[in-house]
Amino acid sequence: MRNFNILQQALILSAAAFSGQVDATPTVRVNAKVCNNYKIPVSITSTNLVFGLPFKNNLDVADFVTIAGSRDDAARAPVITGVNTTSRDFTIGATFCTPAKSAGSKKDIVLVATHGGLFDRTYWDPNLDKSKYSFVDWVIGQGYSIFYYDRIGQGESSVVSGYYAQLSNQAAVLTELTKLVKAGKYVGSVGKPKSVVLVGHSIGSNIAAQAVADDLTLADGLILTGYGFNQSIQNPKATFGAEDFRIAKGVKPLVWGKYDTGYLVPVDQYPIAATFFKKPNYDPAVVAYVEKTKQPFGIIEVLTSSIPNAPPAGYKGVAMILTGENDFIFCTSKCDQYGLEHPAVDAVFNQAKAFKATVWPGAGHGLNFAANAAGSFKEITDFLAANGL
Repeated sequence: MRNFNILQQALILSAAAFSGQVDATPTVRVNAKVCNNYKIPVSITSTNLVFGLPFKNNLDVADFVTIAGSRDDAARAPVITGVNTTSRDFTIGATFCTPAKSAGSKKDIVLVATHGGLFDRTYWDPNLDKSKYSFVDWVIGQGYSIFYYDRIGQGESSVVSGYYAQLSNQAAVLTELTKLVKAGKYVGSVGKPKSVVLVGHSIGSNIAAQAVADDLTLADGLILTGYGFNQSIQNPKATFGAEDFRIAKGVKPLVWGKYDTGYLVPVDQYPIAATFFKKPNYDPAVVAYVEKTKQPFGIIEVLTSSIPNAPPAGYKGVAMILTGENDFIFCTSKCDQYGLEHPAVDAVFNQAKAFKATVWPGAGHGLNFAANAAGSFKEITDFLAANGL
């Protein structure tokens, strides 16, 4: 049945989310930037999966790990019990940044960035060494503008049930936000952009891929990081167990008491290190930072995080997949060029203006927090520049 297939295919998490020589890390060139924060109203209609096993306590969560990992279809039968269609209104927390100087810039090319599980929008501009870890500062330094936002349920965006937040409604929100950006809204003095590029990480990549699948003309470029379409090398069952989930509101009641029992979080820094990082290509202080700033995510968001309902086949813009060599979640800790390229090159992006798959050396799933993260930022903007963006 389709619901069983959804569960089997979509248990890949993005919590979402060291071999070989690590590339030298470039220095981030930071130009002065102008940033504005926004609270943006959006309205969407989406068709959503219904979760059949709401959690009462952490023993229910532990039991769900065994159910989700079972080889028995009958054991998984109660997990997804149907679908419903709903219309909802939300407020989305977002930030737009553009270079302060126009000369030589590409400020009319706007990158719209969607973060993955375990993070809010600060994933793109963390409170760490900006020269090493800020994607925002890197793209500003290359002259681009960037719009980045909190997924529903995260950060400054509307709180929703963990049994509601999932691929379908998150993609619908991204679609509405992208349309607003393309219309010149919430982009300061830039006005209507010349081009828009969707950028995602992990769950955020799947959201971007789904949004483009729903509307192949939505964006001129599509950059998917911490991601891949090849289900044969994904690691759903091991990942689900390795995350060591707890119900979030019980972990930090004063901070996460607003969430229902559908929101989960890794219990401490060690499952985060196991699933998002790979020794020795990280700073332990960065793992501690991610643990301190981690965000819960909804259970159905986890179950729908690995593949779009329909891949963006027929997309004619420029597309890139960039994933860490040791991505535990999407590559079972061993990404290789062939596994990352296929089926993307021949079944998904075979009509794209340009397509590139890059295995980033040494990195785990949390690509922006690898020791050589800035090099991956350069890889992205070099690809865009080489293809007219």
